[in-house]
Amino acid sequence: MDFVLYRAIAQLKTESSRAYMGYAWWILEPVLYLGVFYIVFGLIFDRGTPHYLDILITGLVVWKWFDGAVRASMDSIHSNNGLINRVYLPKLVFPGIAVAANTVKFLLILGLLLVFHAWRSGVSFQWFWLLGLVPLQLLLVVSASFLVAAVTPFIPDLRLIFDKMMTLLFFLSGVFYGTSTIPESLQPWFNMNPMFALINAYRDVLVHHNSPSLTSLLSILGISLATLLAGYYMLVRYDRLYPRLNQ
Repeated sequence: MDFVLYRAIAQLKTESSRAYMGYAWWILEPVLYLGVFYIVFGLIFDRGTPHYLDILITGLVVWKWFDGAVRASMDSIHSNNGLINRVYLPKLVFPGIAVAANTVKFLLILGLLLVFHAWRSGVSFQWFWLLGLVPLQLLLVVSASFLVAAVTPFIPDLRLIFDKMMTLLFFLSGVFYGTSTIPESLQPWFNMNPMFALINAYRDVLVHHNSPSLTSLLSILGISLATLLAGYYMLVRYDRLYPRLNQ
């Protein structure tokens, strides 16, 4: 665990040193990211949805954590090939580093998101649910990151497929729209996507000031645990095989 935290901090320092604005870029980059999508979908393609700015920004912040960690984990074992061939390390530490680095960034942006919602509507959201959603999403992020990190070394071209799948998942996760805009007949299919259910749970708490659906949360928990077991099993089972795959 100490190695994961050390490498995650080192990675964040390296990223900040490459940018002229340093650590300030951690805030500026997501702000620009949110601004672009708001201009396109909130102003140019005005949806006329109440609280649309709050809905959009919440969805983008929640998605960014998942997307950043999973994409960084896809190549985490292969990109550390030099280190793997010099010293033995459990291979699950490499997606762990990607998750830790992206979690630090997310917590910073989450703080700004809470300030934004407090400024818009006051601190009326339910902290109890929020403190439960963050660990639940962390479990989902870890499980998906472990799985893609475990699979891609066997078929490197899977990185391209996973990349396109993440783009598709982005548009199917309700980042730009809420449940009310989806036909009732299609909603069960969308709810099978854990990120769709998770984004709506955050919106229930932060935007609508309601309790999220317990059924949806249990579904996310079940999917996350099943995925975590699969990814963890592969990383442990093929731990000694990965260095030979990367040669």
